[in-house]
Amino acid sequence: MELPKIKSVAIDIVVDNFIDVFEPSLPGLVERMPPGRLKKPLIAAHGLAMLVTLTQNGQTRQILMDTSNSPLVLFNNLEALEKSVDDINALFLSHGHPDHYGGLGELLARRQAALDIYLHPDSYIPKLLITPKGRVGPWTLEREQLVAAGARLQENTGPTLVAGMALLTGPTEASVGYETPLPGPKRLINGKEEKDEFQDEQALVVNVQDRGLVILSACSHPGITNMIRYAQKLTGETKVAAVIGGFHLTAGGPQLIQNTIKGLQELDIDLIVSGHCTGFRALTQLIVAFPEKFMVSCVGTRVTIGS
Repeated sequence: MELPKIKSVAIDIVVDNFIDVFEPSLPGLVERMPPGRLKKPLIAAHGLAMLVTLTQNGQTRQILMDTSNSPLVLFNNLEALEKSVDDINALFLSHGHPDHYGGLGELLARRQAALDIYLHPDSYIPKLLITPKGRVGPWTLEREQLVAAGARLQENTGPTLVAGMALLTGPTEASVGYETPLPGPKRLINGKEEKDEFQDEQALVVNVQDRGLVILSACSHPGITNMIRYAQKLTGETKVAAVIGGFHLTAGGPQLIQNTIKGLQELDIDLIVSGHCTGFRALTQLIVAFPEKFMVSCVGTRVTIGS
């Protein structure tokens, strides 16, 4: 699918699992928010929200990817970063887990106008999680409530352009054997539990002039290597400037971590920024494997690719 090349993209990490004021910046590429700069403190939480600003031909569009695990965290950080929900042109929901749509209802309530929301229709299917300590969930994203709150739902089951500048991949096509969804996540179909293959999870992809692809993945349940390779296949662009998001690695065990590191090394990515569900043990190994290319995703970070 042809994806237009844009001048630049800036990604503001509005919500993530980490805050660390000692994490370094990479001037002109990754900028951290220094302590004391904001009028109110930022909050970290087990959730994700990224504000994506796209620029091309003098036009700027903002896409909010996910809405954290709660409105409390989302709106505290939006206000601290001086971002307005009314400036958002579209919203992309990566998949149907509550740590990604927890602030969605409140966001719609606070906006002055209706909002285009892009998501896979399987996001509405009830989800639950089997953990060593028992069941958690089920959770359900209610379609009718979103419509009543002013959402203009743009449901896609395949590759789709957003704002003419970004690509939603649709369900990921698997290409490596070591990446499969973990057994803990389940979904309910007609009241019966089944393994969740995460057909609803998709990545957001942009193609920056002279830099290559920037791929945003929320949790990478289908596998981050699979998702990167699928983005390359869809766009015909092999160069990857940056991969940003959660990778869900520690929960998969040491072998998955090592296989994924090897897979990422083969892809020769310029910048890797990860946090959220990746897990601390995996993050430490990613830092060792990519000492010049890896950055931890912290709340308040801004990544800029392009001029």
